[in-house]
Amino acid sequence: MASVTERLESIYGNRKWVLAAQAAVATRPMQELLSGWGAETLVVASNEGTGEVPDTTIVYTRSGGDTAVESIREFFRSVVAPAPEIQREVDRFDPAMEARVLAEPYATASEMVGRRTFGVRRQEWSAWEDKMRVDSLWSDLGIPHAPYRVVPVDDAPRAAVELASDLGTVWVADNTEGWHGGGEYVRWVPPTGGFEEAVSWYSGRAGLVRVMPFLDGLPCSIHGWVSATGVAVFEPVEILIFRHADGSGLAYSGVATLWTAPDHTRDEMRSISLAVGQALRERDDYRGPYGIDGILTLDGFRPTELNPRMSAGAGIQLAKVDVPLGLLMRAEAEGEINVDHEWLERSAREHRKPGIHFGKMVRREVRDEFHVALSGGGEVVATDDEAESAGKVIAGPSATGSYVTGQFDPDRVGVGPPSGPFVAAVLNLASQRWELGLPEMAAAPYLIG
Repeated sequence: MASVTERLESIYGNRKWVLAAQAAVATRPMQELLSGWGAETLVVASNEGTGEVPDTTIVYTRSGGDTAVESIREFFRSVVAPAPEIQREVDRFDPAMEARVLAEPYATASEMVGRRTFGVRRQEWSAWEDKMRVDSLWSDLGIPHAPYRVVPVDDAPRAAVELASDLGTVWVADNTEGWHGGGEYVRWVPPTGGFEEAVSWYSGRAGLVRVMPFLDGLPCSIHGWVSATGVAVFEPVEILIFRHADGSGLAYSGVATLWTAPDHTRDEMRSISLAVGQALRERDDYRGPYGIDGILTLDGFRPTELNPRMSAGAGIQLAKVDVPLGLLMRAEAEGEINVDHEWLERSAREHRKPGIHFGKMVRREVRDEFHVALSGGGEVVATDDEAESAGKVIAGPSATGSYVTGQFDPDRVGVGPPSGPFVAAVLNLASQRWELGLPEMAAAPYLIG
């Protein structure tokens, strides 16, 4: 849409921008676009990432962490309160203090490296990400959801006994330690025990936990975008959350859009998304993308969390829309642009491209790749024959050691059914091949009522 792009160019062109992201390679598309609009850029990143870094000055903080969330937090600390050598490089680039910072979507700090963060989330928007609060929204809107208890950590075992399904309960922490995602503060507690271990893990990390029955079914999400003109609603997306085959835990590994939801499921999830988007707009003057995660059970979709930001599921559905999405999102949050929600929803539907977007951070350092194929029996196997390949698995550098991801041919993997069984098999194969030490992964069942 030419008018949208032209408006964005007038907002972002011919000025200075600091791009803050954990991996420098992630900033490359935005940096190239801004450069084409006459802007000057400097990148502040934790590490290079896997791929080609942008052709501009890059300053590395070399922050890290043992988990994805910890790595994100450490990186944000490194740009909110930068080391002297980092600050000197930024001040040299922008001596007049005119630059603004474009940070990753989870950012909430209004200032980084001594400059204002442009398009950052308001506090009242990010507050909805707290799992202790969001269930009240489902209740207010009449959205069916699982029973739950919000209790002090020491009281969680009692709540778990009351709420457990045949598979046990799922516990999640409050935001005592700040924003968290990717399932890192989520614990699957079996019905037969594990209470002491869970209480020990949460003690010191959380004041409260939400306890909920373990819901059997397909992890999935629904996304939307709130603008001044209305609410755009997108299509359901599969979430790649795997169960450790021995029942010891859960593992978030990305999202996929090969799955086609049944019509009644699609209608239910879209209706929920519209109601939530309208509520965010009316209550908090919300602007921009949001996502609702949950489980597709035999009784229908049951939401479990709200992400008031750009998340993976929304980003991949909008990736082929012919506008610079990250810049649009930030300008919308600033009130600098009002995107037509009907155009955005229609464009997302017309440009939707089936795909698998998975990744796993591991502590072992691996720099390698291999091709995979589906055998006649549907088993995922390694192959040297690229003609038979359904795609390749790649391991590259990350803040924790390595990042395992992949590039796959949707037609060979299969469009329609969930992608979880395929990706779980790929991860298991990669773990064996590279000796990653990951638990064996098992995909959740696909239950349709």
